[in-house]
Amino acid sequence: MSCTLKPVVAAILCIHIFPLLLDGQDTLADDAYAYAEMVQWAYGQDQELVNGVQYYNRHPSSLGHPYLLEGLVHQGSVSLRGKIYTGLWLKYNIHDQNVEVEYRTMVGADNQVILVNDRINFFTIGNYYFEKLKLEDGGAKFYQVLGEGRMVWYIHWTKKLVPRSGDTRFMEEFTSAKRDYLMKLDGSIYPFGNKKSFVRLFPKSIQKDMKKLIKSNHIQIRSASTEQLELFILAATNLLNGDTR
Repeated sequence: MSCTLKPVVAAILCIHIFPLLLDGQDTLADDAYAYAEMVQWAYGQDQELVNGVQYYNRHPSSLGHPYLLEGLVHQGSVSLRGKIYTGLWLKYNIHDQNVEVEYRTMVGADNQVILVNDRINFFTIGNYYFEKLKLEDGGAKFYQVLGEGRMVWYIHWTKKLVPRSGDTRFMEEFTSAKRDYLMKLDGSIYPFGNKKSFVRLFPKSIQKDMKKLIKSNHIQIRSASTEQLELFILAATNLLNGDTR
């Protein structure tokens, strides 16, 4: 499945919530009750979207940011337990593997809620489409999904937080985004990491043509944009199907 979704019945939300103020351990219970009241005021009984954790910056002395894209919010949508919410402003934290929803409070401040991962089916952010899937040993992960039919790519994005020396302003820094690739080819899933390992997944009869296709499209697997990869996957699928038009 590519990042283009089929039309769905959308739930358009207008988010106006007072900020949750935490003034110490003695007031936590009262604050939690007040927050629940504010959620009910904004959403009625439909509280799924904000049933998460209030965001705060856990790495104030770190250089860089933990997010996909530029660290800014992007318009998107999310499916929670099968219900679609659109017109949202989202961030995807690829260090902690969390999805954050930004909302505007009544006093004009921008707050974020970290969604509960177990309730997310899929989400879109910008032109990226992600599903929560269990494709390898271990628990389910968020994968960017590209392609359809005989060839589908799954990309898992991560960042690490590493120590930093020589700068008293920052104790640590976030690395650049890293991609790990899997491909479903005719129903079976295989890992690959570069052009050579990708080509080896195909029948020998088309490996030479696949190499030519990669070269003619100037594909750099580790740095190509979503748009470039989508066009390449479409061409590679046509080649696999025997249609080289």
